[in-house]
Amino acid sequence: MASLKELRERGKLAQAVQFLKEVRVEFKKITWASRRQTLATTAAVLSFTLFVAFYLGLVDLILSKIVQWLVY
Repeated sequence: MASLKELRERGKLAQAVQFLKEVRVEFKKITWASRRQTLATTAAVLSFTLFVAFYLGLVDLILSKIVQWLVY
């Protein structure tokens, strides 16, 4: 006769197996972006990031010059 602990462990194993089966089904539903879409999105993100970096750098430079002018 199996102990209560063994039955619980078997239940968890069955749950894990069921979970992995469901994951497999969901993975089949995934549609991956094409290479062209991936490159276009990457270019857009990089260009936007560079734009924001330059903008913030310029604002920082202007504000630091204003602070220096006010302090000295």
